[in-house]
Amino acid sequence: MSRSLATATDPIVEEAANDYLAASGSATGAVLCGFFAAAGAYGGVLLGPVSILVGGTGRGARAFDGRLRQPGQGIKRPRGVKAEDAVPDQARIAVPASIPAAMVAYAYDGGQSLTSILRTGIQRATRAGAEARAGLLRQVRSSGAATFAETSFVRSMLRIAGPSQGGLLTPTDFSKISNVDHEAISVAHSGGNLFVTPWEPEGEDADSEAFGSGAAVIAADVRGQLAALSYRRLVDGYPLEELELDVPLAGSPVRRGERRVAPGACIAAPAAIGLLSDEKGAWIEVMATPGSARLDAESAARLALRRDPASKEVQRVG
Repeated sequence: MSRSLATATDPIVEEAANDYLAASGSATGAVLCGFFAAAGAYGGVLLGPVSILVGGTGRGARAFDGRLRQPGQGIKRPRGVKAEDAVPDQARIAVPASIPAAMVAYAYDGGQSLTSILRTGIQRATRAGAEARAGLLRQVRSSGAATFAETSFVRSMLRIAGPSQGGLLTPTDFSKISNVDHEAISVAHSGGNLFVTPWEPEGEDADSEAFGSGAAVIAADVRGQLAALSYRRLVDGYPLEELELDVPLAGSPVRRGERRVAPGACIAAPAAIGLLSDEKGAWIEVMATPGSARLDAESAARLALRRDPASKEVQRVG
């Protein structure tokens, strides 16, 4: 057995997370490293929705909201699409928030190196021949949360989904992503307390094909920290060719005669991750059911790691 361990739906992600832990990294850093490995290897990850849960930092259970945001801030309501007209794909492109959420989680951890967290992702993008994607990840390494607000990235997004292209994106959409950092909520669970994200979907509608397939990475480290990150891997999105990325078509278009979704609103997405503490408050398990719209703590298909508070050893469950 080991006192630190990570597991994931993707072997590339799992390898990156475990390598990070092996270098004395934290559970939070490990799941971020795994996510960026996926973002480097595949074009349909970085601009999709992300949810992160962390326990054991000394600040309770925290949840970081990287779901997409509805576009259109800073401009008047457009006339909208007529009922009889087809909705252009550009009108469904929303504002990504994965990097702001990842960087707030990173800030909670303290002392970790962004270089080590991004290294595998940059290498994977380079290995895939996606140099533009690798360049964007290098920008994350140097600029952190500001990456999605920098002029070069914003211009790339506006060129495919700004108002002149039939989309709703505006520069204001990227100026600041709010409501990222939240206290996780506790729900009833036998033998302890189960913590989940406050935005866990109530129904199945959030598990839209627009987001692609569900994926997750979870980790436990030697200091007792647990972390889980859920993301989506999009296979057939709208191409952002100059950055070698695919964009999910998950935003709500403006339709004539209908109330529009408020710009800046979070777009519902699966967040099937959870942390379990025992009756004494010790963190004992981290789990994910990435194929579900919401966490199913009893699912046989879940990813799970359990930590023994006495021995400090971590093992896979199931």
